[in-house]
Amino acid sequence: MSEVPQTNGHAESSDPNLPPWLPRISLQNAVRAQIGDFEKIRSVTPQPANAGDNYSTLIVRLLVEVELLDHSSKEVSFVLKAQHNNEIMAAILNKLRLFQKEEQMYHDLLPKFEKLYAEVGKKIQFAPNAYKLDQDLGVDYVLLEDLKPKSFKNANRLAGLDQEHMQQVLTKLAAFHAASACYVEHNGLFGEDFTVGVFSEANRQLLQEFNASGAFLAQLKKWKNCQNIYQKLANSDEYLVNRLLQDQQVSTREFNVLNHGDCWNYNIMFLYDAFGKIKETLFVDFQVCNYGSPANDLYYLILSSAAPKIKTNQFDYFVRYYFDQLVGNLKLLQYHRPLPKLRNLHASLFRNGLAAYLVVSKVLPVVMLDKNDHSNFENDDAKVKAAMYTNPKYVQAMNEILPWLDNRGLLDWK
Repeated sequence: MSEVPQTNGHAESSDPNLPPWLPRISLQNAVRAQIGDFEKIRSVTPQPANAGDNYSTLIVRLLVEVELLDHSSKEVSFVLKAQHNNEIMAAILNKLRLFQKEEQMYHDLLPKFEKLYAEVGKKIQFAPNAYKLDQDLGVDYVLLEDLKPKSFKNANRLAGLDQEHMQQVLTKLAAFHAASACYVEHNGLFGEDFTVGVFSEANRQLLQEFNASGAFLAQLKKWKNCQNIYQKLANSDEYLVNRLLQDQQVSTREFNVLNHGDCWNYNIMFLYDAFGKIKETLFVDFQVCNYGSPANDLYYLILSSAAPKIKTNQFDYFVRYYFDQLVGNLKLLQYHRPLPKLRNLHASLFRNGLAAYLVVSKVLPVVMLDKNDHSNFENDDAKVKAAMYTNPKYVQAMNEILPWLDNRGLLDWK
């Protein structure tokens, strides 16, 4: 057996895709927080962990071999989120302050949300534990416990979440939302990163690029059952961002929560027991949290991730289920402001129809595309979009979803 290199807790890698500062990181405190006292770190081996589902950040799994006090060996692992070496993407992340927001979520807000429940005798965890590197390297990162060794995993993305999974996620989402509302009651509004976030006039050009509908509309035009809907949306890019900026302004007349903002299958981790029953549900990826109507998270979760057969058929049931959980948690946390009403939540869902459209035209095609279908042209954006919007399963789903949206008046946001 070859001798394990002595690294003093530093990562070793020559992979050009990994951050150049990675060999300088030290994980003594993170390891100690996870397993207690130990003798030394023998090695840190980084492994790129991006699975093609995260486009804005680089995700690296750090495998750490630790020598314990009795000189036996133990392996622990962490997940490190860092910026890609791509300068354009790094500039966008900096402009949108995504890493700063996520760091605040993991190290400040989520612990405070969990503490609110602890104070009323309920133990709850919303996300993996977060750690700090031993020294400040002047770079943006998030260091998390690795949920994989604990047997957490995503549900099948292509199949979608069945009713049991949806109820578990809505239960945790309602608890998260309730804690955020109580936090505001105790501490005042969140900072501008969360009350405005990406939805500012300064980001208009980025929003225009991210939400451009040309590729989607080019295919919608060909769907014979959606001609009237195409006519309604044909020139939507001219006014879409104006309406988006308007809709995302916080209304003090509404019940507001901190939305996760990216609540889809890939950002939800499940732990199962030996019989396949869900034991725990955790969220990851808190870069785009935004304060506003819970309608945003409800549309995002249900329309992106519920199984096709229940996405629209049980939409109102899921809203009611979420609402009951939300009110129950607000009462538990002794929320003193007026409790939200179900009719007001439905009114907010109606006012935020644009959010529903953006989910089904931007997020759902990504969720439903099998990676094997575009493995040969991952770096060709035009070909990927063509594959997304011509995917037969997506086209079939949208021929049901779009009329459903239209019949509810959710496409009348001009």
